[in-house]
Amino acid sequence: MTMTPIPPSHGKRGPAGPGPLLPGRRSTVMVVVERPDPEEALRESMDWVEAFGRDCGLVLDPEATELYGVAKAADLKDNLRPPRDGAIAGYLDFICVDGAWLHPGDCPVAPPDSNGAPAWAWAYYQAVMGLDDDAFCTIWDVTPLPLAA
Repeated sequence: MTMTPIPPSHGKRGPAGPGPLLPGRRSTVMVVVERPDPEEALRESMDWVEAFGRDCGLVLDPEATELYGVAKAADLKDNLRPPRDGAIAGYLDFICVDGAWLHPGDCPVAPPDSNGAPAWAWAYYQAVMGLDDDAFCTIWDVTPLPLAA
């Protein structure tokens, strides 16, 4: 019997396109992993980032891809309030929750009582507030390579 090798990203899929990513510009991706063990969560997060790089349509600079931060969802929820502007979410270019990739141009609409905050700010708020407290949120910096001339 011949076994088909499992790709390193274990069947995970990245976004269908580059969204707001631009060649040569650093971007930030938040990957949410609902695993209680920090090492397992980090490994799974790395799989999601690998899938992101494979599927986003741009080649990422492997030397510029780095983990920026890790937090438990409970810690993020402690100080998170309904958005009134896009300040916090404005630092993120993509969010991956439950295998779904969101970006500012492709996220749920803001609620009718949005406080004037953009849909992207609400997507971040709803993603974090909907998590189990033990979920890990990892923030990654990625940089697509410049396009060849």
